[in-house]
Amino acid sequence: MEPDTMTDVEKLNLDFPPEVVQAIQEILPSDDPFDAPDFNTVEYINTRFPAEQSLHHIDDVLEEMRLRITSTDDQIRTVVRSLTNVDQDGRASLLNAQEAIAELFTRFQDIKERAGESEQRVKEITRDIKQLDTAKRNLTNSITTLNHLQMLVEGVQKLEALKVRREYGEIATLLQGVMNVLEHLNRYRHIPQVADLARQVDQIRGELEKQILEDFHRAFHGPNARRFAPTKELAEACLVVSELDPKVKRTIIDDVIKTQLAEYEVLFAGGESDAWLTKVDLRRKWLLKTAVEFEKTLAAMFPPSWQVPSRLALSFCEVTRSQLSHAMELRAQDIDVGTLLHAHKVMSELESLLVRKYAGFQPYDRTPRNSTSTTNPFIEDDRLEPTNPFAESEQPGETLVSPFQGAVCRCFQPYLKVYIENVDKRLSEQIEKFANDMKNYRFEHIDAEESNVVPCCGELFTIYKTVLVEFLRLGPGESLGGLVEVFQKHLREFCTRVLRATLPRVGANIPMPKDINMKELTAVLAQVQTLWREGDSPKLVDDDVRRVCSVLVSAEYCEEMTGRLEAKLKERSPAPLTNTISLTQEQDLFHAVLAQCIALLVTHVECLCEPALTSMTKVNWMMEQTGDQSPYVTAIAQHISSSVPLVRHNLHTSRKYFTRFCDKLAAAILNKFVQQVYKCRPISGVGCEQLLLDCHALKAVMLQLPVVNSQVRRDPPQTYTRMVGRGMARAELVLQVVMGEYATHGDLVDKFHRLLPDATIADFQKVLEMRGVKDRASVLELYRQRTMAPAMESPLRNPAAPSSGSQTPTVQPMINQASQVVNTTVSSSVQSPEHEMSKIARLERMLKSRRLIS
Repeated sequence: MEPDTMTDVEKLNLDFPPEVVQAIQEILPSDDPFDAPDFNTVEYINTRFPAEQSLHHIDDVLEEMRLRITSTDDQIRTVVRSLTNVDQDGRASLLNAQEAIAELFTRFQDIKERAGESEQRVKEITRDIKQLDTAKRNLTNSITTLNHLQMLVEGVQKLEALKVRREYGEIATLLQGVMNVLEHLNRYRHIPQVADLARQVDQIRGELEKQILEDFHRAFHGPNARRFAPTKELAEACLVVSELDPKVKRTIIDDVIKTQLAEYEVLFAGGESDAWLTKVDLRRKWLLKTAVEFEKTLAAMFPPSWQVPSRLALSFCEVTRSQLSHAMELRAQDIDVGTLLHAHKVMSELESLLVRKYAGFQPYDRTPRNSTSTTNPFIEDDRLEPTNPFAESEQPGETLVSPFQGAVCRCFQPYLKVYIENVDKRLSEQIEKFANDMKNYRFEHIDAEESNVVPCCGELFTIYKTVLVEFLRLGPGESLGGLVEVFQKHLREFCTRVLRATLPRVGANIPMPKDINMKELTAVLAQVQTLWREGDSPKLVDDDVRRVCSVLVSAEYCEEMTGRLEAKLKERSPAPLTNTISLTQEQDLFHAVLAQCIALLVTHVECLCEPALTSMTKVNWMMEQTGDQSPYVTAIAQHISSSVPLVRHNLHTSRKYFTRFCDKLAAAILNKFVQQVYKCRPISGVGCEQLLLDCHALKAVMLQLPVVNSQVRRDPPQTYTRMVGRGMARAELVLQVVMGEYATHGDLVDKFHRLLPDATIADFQKVLEMRGVKDRASVLELYRQRTMAPAMESPLRNPAAPSSGSQTPTVQPMINQASQVVNTTVSSSVQSPEHEMSKIARLERMLKSRRLIS
């Protein structure tokens, strides 16, 4: 290759992207190093001539390279020439393609011209056919119109003759045909002859309406009206009425119904003796008798589509509602609950009968409405548990509401206050009965499958359900406001007079606020615990424990049922009233009783363990050697094993609140234990080791508290385990501080602050008393300085703080003093970690020897 060519090649950029190189290698795989994308000339030469001795065949290598270059040039020259031939072949192919396209375009043009000529020939051929089709269609329409016109003329003439002879059967059929023909001729109304025939038809219809109304009036109000019997002529007249103006049919139906109810309106008028609520049975009997007679005699005269019997029954309900409303207005003072419920029951049964008998009857429209019936608010499934009186089965989505539903019973809605007053009285008497029954109720041992909810709780909510069903039958949900107030009142009374009054004397003597909140609840519980600690009441016996547990479970049940009652009331009430219905305060009252029960149980067990915890201060802790766990730990374990299983058994249906009881009991005992540890003074190092031994033993007892003496072995909850660990860790840390050996008071302060960073100065003072430190004032002052030092250093580290030159004379000495104390403490406490570890190691070996830890 010539030098100029080499220079041009070197200027080319032959660095291809990695994906291009990979594609070339896949298409043309090669092991030749010259084909590698990362070919390195120096490495290749070093490979061919690895040593100086290999240079003797350099001439052979150069000759090989020249031959390879010559071969490569030949290949390149061949490829370049082939590319030149390809370019010429491509141009020839392109010219051939262009010529073929031109020829094809010429052929398309020829085909398009021939298609135009063919289309023109087809149009000329079909032009005559279209004209013949149009002529045929016009002729057919003319013949049809003439036939309709002839039928209309003949029909008008026949109607005139049939009208005079009152042949309503033929008139009904002919009139329908005439109206259909006239409808077809509507577009020819501008023709005088057609317009004249249309006026004659309208005139005949008007005369028929007048004539038929006169016939019905003569039949029902004429001289022979009392002996009237259905005739074929009037039955056929009804068929004619179906083709006339709808107002004619309404007039006839209204007249027939008014005639049938004329006697009823007189017999049961507002001033008559039979009009009062106690005689509603007579109204029902009258309707049943009249309906049967009407269907046997007159009903067959009317077409079934008129639904005359259904309309008669609906009119009866409307008249009855009006008369009863008027009677109750006149004698409002005589209305009592018994009479009101009796009348509502009779009329409700009559409405249900009419709904079933005339199913699907809709006098005005057929708009689907919600299928939920106000007369059946609880459609229940027999498989539901009796503990949930507010549970329902599934109800269908949409159906037609019968017009008979509430047609009469709506008149009782303005007098629901009488029912509400009666409900208030009944519930007051029932609460009084429950309170008296609970005084003699025996809280006996229950089996594992039994529930210890007191029976009166279920009875109360069953009564509430019955009352709610009756109330919703008397009226819609708009009137629920008064009933909700009654429910709230007696829920509060039941909580106070039945549940809280059943508790032991201490809890029952504490007044409970009416509108309780969490602050007042905390005060009540604190008062309970204070009275127990002051010895206001003896410890609970087993019967009292069962009593408290039963009240706790009952309060939980009442709280849950109150929430379901609230949901049911909101479901049955309209949207504007939903936001005003709330039983949250009543639920809080039951929850307060529940919390009070837990406090009583916790304080009961705490009082049992109180003597054992108090005895800690009477032990001589200046002992010389450790022993087994102290007697007070054994006493606490015995009290827990004797009292907790009884509580767990009686709260087997309320695991959540048993867990809460365990949490509060463990927290109370551990807090008391920590306070008693502070009072164990004077105390030696061996005494601290004994207390640490007791801590581990007591921790093991507290961890087994939820499952003590349980036949079913299970691990306590993780939250409970962590809580016990945190509570006992504080006592262990205090003892580690007390039992430590310190070179200076600064070491003591540092270790206390490191192990108990959240402790107060009062806790540190108690530690000093346990160690018997005499110069407590100086050590306390040192503790104050040490705890203040971090707070003083933080503003100095802030970049926004003033420079050291601007510090006040008061702050600078405090900082210098704190830094000196810190330096002294650091230098003097270098050996304390090893000493502390040796102490802890000895304690662990001692505990392992006594098998208290693994």
